Amino acid sequence: MIGHDRCSVIAILCAATIAMVADATPATAKQTTFNIPAGDLTHALPMISQVSDIQIIADPRVLDGHKTRGVVGTYSVRRALRVLLQGTGLTFRESGGVFLIVPAPKARPVRRQQADSFESRKPQPHQKVPEPLIVIGQRLADQAAIAIKEREVNISDAVAADDVQRLPDSTVVDALRRIPGVSVLPIADNEHPRDVPIAPVVRGLSQAYNNVTINGLAVASTGIPDAQSNSVSRGVRLDILPASVISSLVVIKTFTPDLNPNAIGGAIDLRTRSAFENGGERYVSVDGGAAVSSRHGEIRSQAPLGTHASLTASDTFGSDDQFGIVLSANYRHRENNSDIHGTSDSNYLEFFNVAGEKIDDPVGGAWMAVPRQDKYWHNSSDRRHWGLTARAEAELGDWHLSMFGGNLLFRDGYTRNEIIIAPLSDEVQDITPTSGRFSGGEVQVGYRDGVTHSKTRIAQFVADWQASPHDKMQFAAGYSRASLQETYKMVKFTGGNADAGTAGNFGFGYDTSAFQYSFNPPPAAYYDLANYGPAYWRKRERHARSRIGVAQLDWRHNMERGESGAGFAAGLSYTDARFSYHYQNVQYRSKDQSLTLNKVGKVTDVRLPFNQEHLSFIVIDPTLAWRLFDQNRQSIFQSDTLDDNLRDDFTHGETNLAAYATARLSNGGLDILGGFRLEQTRAQTDNFSKIEEEWKPEASSAHYTRLLPSLLADWEPGNQLRVRAAYSRTIGRPDYEDYAPRSVIEFAQGATVGDPDAKGVSVTLGNPEIMPRLSDNFDLSFEWTMPGQPNGFLSAALFHKAISHEIFEAQTEGYAMDGVFYRYAEVHRPVNADAAHVSGVELNAMIGSLRPVSHHLTHVGFSANWTLLDGAIKVLRSDGTTRHVPRFVSQPERIGNVSLFYNDGAFELRGAYNATGLALRSLAPDRPDQDIYWAPRHQFDLQARYRFQAGPSVVLDIANITEERVTSLTGPEHRWLKDSYAVPRTISLSLVWGIGA
Repeated sequence: MIGHDRCSVIAILCAATIAMVADATPATAKQTTFNIPAGDLTHALPMISQVSDIQIIADPRVLDGHKTRGVVGTYSVRRALRVLLQGTGLTFRESGGVFLIVPAPKARPVRRQQADSFESRKPQPHQKVPEPLIVIGQRLADQAAIAIKEREVNISDAVAADDVQRLPDSTVVDALRRIPGVSVLPIADNEHPRDVPIAPVVRGLSQAYNNVTINGLAVASTGIPDAQSNSVSRGVRLDILPASVISSLVVIKTFTPDLNPNAIGGAIDLRTRSAFENGGERYVSVDGGAAVSSRHGEIRSQAPLGTHASLTASDTFGSDDQFGIVLSANYRHRENNSDIHGTSDSNYLEFFNVAGEKIDDPVGGAWMAVPRQDKYWHNSSDRRHWGLTARAEAELGDWHLSMFGGNLLFRDGYTRNEIIIAPLSDEVQDITPTSGRFSGGEVQVGYRDGVTHSKTRIAQFVADWQASPHDKMQFAAGYSRASLQETYKMVKFTGGNADAGTAGNFGFGYDTSAFQYSFNPPPAAYYDLANYGPAYWRKRERHARSRIGVAQLDWRHNMERGESGAGFAAGLSYTDARFSYHYQNVQYRSKDQSLTLNKVGKVTDVRLPFNQEHLSFIVIDPTLAWRLFDQNRQSIFQSDTLDDNLRDDFTHGETNLAAYATARLSNGGLDILGGFRLEQTRAQTDNFSKIEEEWKPEASSAHYTRLLPSLLADWEPGNQLRVRAAYSRTIGRPDYEDYAPRSVIEFAQGATVGDPDAKGVSVTLGNPEIMPRLSDNFDLSFEWTMPGQPNGFLSAALFHKAISHEIFEAQTEGYAMDGVFYRYAEVHRPVNADAAHVSGVELNAMIGSLRPVSHHLTHVGFSANWTLLDGAIKVLRSDGTTRHVPRFVSQPERIGNVSLFYNDGAFELRGAYNATGLALRSLAPDRPDQDIYWAPRHQFDLQARYRFQAGPSVVLDIANITEERVTSLTGPEHRWLKDSYAVPRTISLSLVWGIGA
């Protein structure tokens, strides 16, 4: 196994390893010389803004009549503002680098002044000072996001703390919808509900292509369930941190050598709140409320109201307020129902000729398609999230020290009741293009109940040292552990299958004239529970463990914006990652058909959605079903599941050692950065393989070194215009499980082991020879800060990614096992594609006020973004020929978002609209008719907020007003339903109270 001496390696590299310092030592902490005379505060604030190159916003009515004693000397921006505002009764709030002047809380005395010995910041004369404007609520959030974007060297977009914490963005993932080029997708596997999205897609690339960090450091994760396997992908779920803890969320879209390059799509950094925000003033933020879902308690009892609460407190202390601490706790509980309607999880459609005879492939126009199953799921979810985080900081002269820790827990309970209607014959009677009849059929009644426990623990340490006015060094180290434990039970009864000994005539007619098609078995047979015999009882478990240790060291000389001349940066980094996965399946069957469903089941009042016979759900009582199991053990036998329990298991170890060097040249408004990063990666995967009927341990390894260059030009020609162009090469490492030489075979209900013509056989294979992706990225962006009262910002970006060795899940038919060739088996295996690319254009606009249009629209503003994407991938078919697919996996055609708000003092109303175009979900190289697409989706959200004079705010949110479903498509021209998941409407009422926040 890799890393026997890794402890000593880490110890050595801790003295010489590097950090990603996107925002390590903020501009607001730099030393700047001020010479602002006493006088009118309205004149002094623009002067301090111009000298320090930061944005200060104030309501002219707040400033009216206030005088200042001035500020003379070398200070940080925060301390200079404190000195300037002494005796005025005013203070400031800071959000994302934007300072808002507000009345000081009466209960809080003025803080002692503190010298802040970080970074110096030179003025930029070509930048104009914004005119004072009443900026609160959504306007402040937009201005903070703009300030973060302008501060970043790389092409990036951001969501500031005020905006992250604004519902209906109930999670960080939802807030990402408003970033150009970012869409949000649900879990894509066939096991879990899809009503809560947890994974973003950046520039058409899914979570496996995006690097997620907290405060710039990698975090352990057990991943996100993927489409075809029992395991998980490499991605991190972005709802890991509650919104109350986050100061800003930054999506970095171009890469300089100091950044982790394992991010072909983008790097998403969650930056936590600092005690030194808001001038170091004490703040306490309390948020609590209740929510109701449009669907809950339909089959099984659920709590009618969900609850959420968070408490975040911060303070600075010490003789000069040089120490700070932020503590946060949060709790969230939601219960809801959702339904699913769709076809099977493999071989989605069957094709027939005009005589009703089955054919293998749709050729020409002489074919008719019929879904392989009519599947209905009714889900009951019970989600709970607890979290505790703490951040301690110290500003000690030229040193800034920070420690962050978190303990984050998820408990996701999930109950599923299912009905599956399927034909048993291969011929269709009375066939037409949209209807027909099967003489034989079966109905499966199933139940699944389980809980998934996820835990993540994080510890981080960062030390910044301002060695000289132009030299910074940073040491950063992080260690995190993540675990997943999922246990669940399954029970299924089947009716109508004579081969299985069950009774009843379930022959049925079907109607596919509507998109939501319907199989219509006879109600008399369907409702006779004595027709259903036992198919199985199952107990399953999944366990995953992950840990990551990282140490980084960075030296930067004359590298900050505003510092002219030549500069350089260099550093090293070391990462050690470990991942393990274990799956266990225990299955029991019985041939005693007297154990019928009428002993453990019942008919409910809940209808099967879209069923034309208006049939109701039949559900299994789990207590009675397992009691029946215990009482009849003599006629129940355990299946041989040794293969199941060993095929999936694997452990993976991965180490990465990297060094980088960057040079910078700045002259006037032009900055040029160029450099390279050298990465060496070693990986080893251990698992079991079946050789000559015996399971034996097997290991595979990978070793590769990559040189990753980058070049970035940043030009500010004046008039608030900024142009950036960049080239970079990034890497995309395979998922942990892709390396394992494993094989996972699953037989769906009704698929017989040993039958070469069995349907519903699914095979998942690993690929030890898989290579990492490489992407050459080209970017060009234009940004314009609008002068005057619109308080606006416009940007446009063009990008192109040429990806070699792209990894995709190849799907082929046919698999040999134990001497039997299963001709219809659906085989999934990660392979490298010939070539791929994705290109796009991103447009963004933020307008704080429409006052220039009409004074009646002074309180109205909006933000909007639109992205058009174009991608393609070339993949090999099993016969060696190449197939060209005119889009990238997970890439939508277009993404759009509009947020319109009205803000008048204490009251704010905001509506948000999000649209995502058609996106490829999975790819079958040999069978285009088996490709799956995410259907276009539109969502509307609404929020009303009122702030009382005493301080608290009442917030009413309505998310997914129209209850838009999440739908997948398949078949020729992707016109057929694969599955459609309900997403309930959620209405929540919250009380938010910020004291000093």
